[in-house]
Amino acid sequence: MTDATRGAAVDAVAWISAALAVGSALLAVGHVGVRIPVVSALGPGGSAPVVPAAIAFAVAACLHGGVAYGVARRRPWAWPLGVLVAAVTLLGAAVPFRGAGSVVGIMLAGSELGLLLTRRIRRAILRPAS
Repeated sequence: MTDATRGAAVDAVAWISAALAVGSALLAVGHVGVRIPVVSALGPGGSAPVVPAAIAFAVAACLHGGVAYGVARRRPWAWPLGVLVAAVTLLGAAVPFRGAGSVVGIMLAGSELGLLLTRRIRRAILRPAS
């Protein structure tokens, strides 16, 4: 893998995490009872507020945003945080399975985790070129 390819792969991790941050923020808003076109259609339905889920998605949005920032800046702390957050997101999207929304979460978190677990991506984040 060339340096340019490695850099593009690390950037892909940052963009995936940013997408998960935006998606989590939208889900947080949706779980307080606000109807969001397209996003609300992906879930199981209903507009009743689910405060614990809203809080969990708000925390996830902040964590994914932090990972996106850290990976983009090649901060060493971003790799273990990214692995942890992607794994928890993957598990949370899979159990309980909630249809199309879960599929999107599984695909994004699985892609992020798969990339983060490659040796070259790990090295690029943990030991950035000076």
